[in-house]
Amino acid sequence: MISSNFHLANSDQAVLAVAIHNGHHLPEALIPYTPLSDAIRFREEDPYTGDIAGYFDNHVIVGTSRFAVDLNRDLQHAVYLRPEDAWGLNVRQPDLPESLLKALYESYTNWYSALSYQIDRILGRHPFLFVFDIHSYNHRRGGATVQPAPQSENPDIILGRSNMPQKLYPWVEKLRKRLDQQDFFGHPLDVRCDVKFSGGHLSRWLHDSYPDKLICIAVEFKKIFMDEHSGKLNPVSLARLRDIFGQESKAWLTDMS
Repeated sequence: MISSNFHLANSDQAVLAVAIHNGHHLPEALIPYTPLSDAIRFREEDPYTGDIAGYFDNHVIVGTSRFAVDLNRDLQHAVYLRPEDAWGLNVRQPDLPESLLKALYESYTNWYSALSYQIDRILGRHPFLFVFDIHSYNHRRGGATVQPAPQSENPDIILGRSNMPQKLYPWVEKLRKRLDQQDFFGHPLDVRCDVKFSGGHLSRWLHDSYPDKLICIAVEFKKIFMDEHSGKLNPVSLARLRDIFGQESKAWLTDMS
């Protein structure tokens, strides 16, 4: 049930970019049990993060919506069943068939098995793997006509470290310094660690499953590349963010190698 593009084009590079909340597709069988509008779902998803992940030769881009299966939560909480599971939204009809729920959980397990297989392949050629877990977040929850949330609590890029060993924190700080203050159309990017978001289940699972064999950094882009209410993309802004992150990350990777 999970549509996902595993694209490993360069076996010489020990880096993998993952966009697990990129998708908007709902399995047809789930549509009658998911009363949310497309617009509401789209706002809470991480659209276009696949474009950023696609900058890297090795990437995984998920096309299925997090409102089907959320791959950044543990299995027990991966399918939203109650409003408290999804920002208070009436996300699911109460008569969801048990067989469909079981199929969703199975798709989650199968996806993680596929990811593990691909990571094992990379680690078969490299002693250490660098993973970017790419997301985006809303900063105008007060409404389309209300001022954005304060910059002091909403950096342009957040690097999450909570689910990695603290000995890796200095590595993340080196990346943060590379990205911080980069020019974004006359605005110096504000890049900080562990503000609002510090990493979810994917990064925790990776570090637990592959101790001392990888680092997974959760990367949250504030939606300054789109209108989070209308859903309209600013392709020039997205391209600029993608290029900044891609170029500086590749330079950082060279330093870390």
